[in-house]
Amino acid sequence: MALSTYITQVRRLLHDPNGQYWTDGELTDYINDGRNRICKDSRCLRQQLVNLVTLTAGVEQYLISALPLGSVTPSLSGYTVIDVMGINVLWGGTRIKLTQLGWDRFDRQFRYWNNMQSRPVCFSRMGSLSIYVGPLPDQSYQSDWDIALTPPALVNDSTAEPIPDPFTTPVKYYAAYLAKFKEQAMGEADIFKKMYVSQAKTEMASFMGRYIPNHYAS
Repeated sequence: MALSTYITQVRRLLHDPNGQYWTDGELTDYINDGRNRICKDSRCLRQQLVNLVTLTAGVEQYLISALPLGSVTPSLSGYTVIDVMGINVLWGGTRIKLTQLGWDRFDRQFRYWNNMQSRPVCFSRMGSLSIYVGPLPDQSYQSDWDIALTPPALVNDSTAEPIPDPFTTPVKYYAAYLAKFKEQAMGEADIFKKMYVSQAKTEMASFMGRYIPNHYAS
């Protein structure tokens, strides 16, 4: 969706078609905040880093900020990683899916022996910055990472919108919420916030509702 379309949608919600109360620049900031919000809430913007991350022998910690986004085609430079959804280790002719564990369990079970090295079988996220794999890699392994992202800000109509439908729909409500919150019109702000939450849930449910695991199951 083009930035101008977003702005028009938000102005209609705010009953400000001629820009008497909010400038385009201000609404653009709110729209970009809304785009980031829906990506964080839905994990709708995902990317596979295929065979791009090397797990190094003896190294358990990998910084999320160091993931090679710029190596992906089309380039993901300017995107921000907000979550790691999965990791596959390439081992011979196979891809081994690592189990994801909570940090406390991972720390207890896979960091007990300081010098134990083997093919990693699980990973855990510690805070918002680091991914740990365990056991310690006994050699270098190539790996695939399934990551969730937030996109670069929209600047003008020439900036491509990578967020797919239907997840662009709730953005206008979140932008209107921020506009009314800034105005301290708390009643209207609350209405728009609830509309965002409702619409986001609707779109997530409609997106996932078509999934059929087995057409031949009885």
